[in-house]
Amino acid sequence: MAATTVTSTIPNPPVLNQYNYEDWSFQVKLYLLAEDLWDVVEATTEPPKLEDGEAEFKAWRKKDAKALILIQNYCGSANYPLVLGTKTAKAA
Repeated sequence: MAATTVTSTIPNPPVLNQYNYEDWSFQVKLYLLAEDLWDVVEATTEPPKLEDGEAEFKAWRKKDAKALILIQNYCGSANYPLVLGTKTAKAA
């Protein structure tokens, strides 16, 4: 029997507007979970410091940047100024 390959694509979350925060929040969380980025948003511990190890720090920083840009991209133009100055995905 031949192996079956299943290809899935993760749908993009909606853009945030004044009416859809609950749906937007849920879908952004699912998107970040699917992309293995939610842990930097939900982080309950401090992020690694450079002196703790460069590789670990860079890996965390890269994940955080991916999560932050995703949040910024889907927050909508009206809400973008609210997250523009944030430094981490958790802060956004």
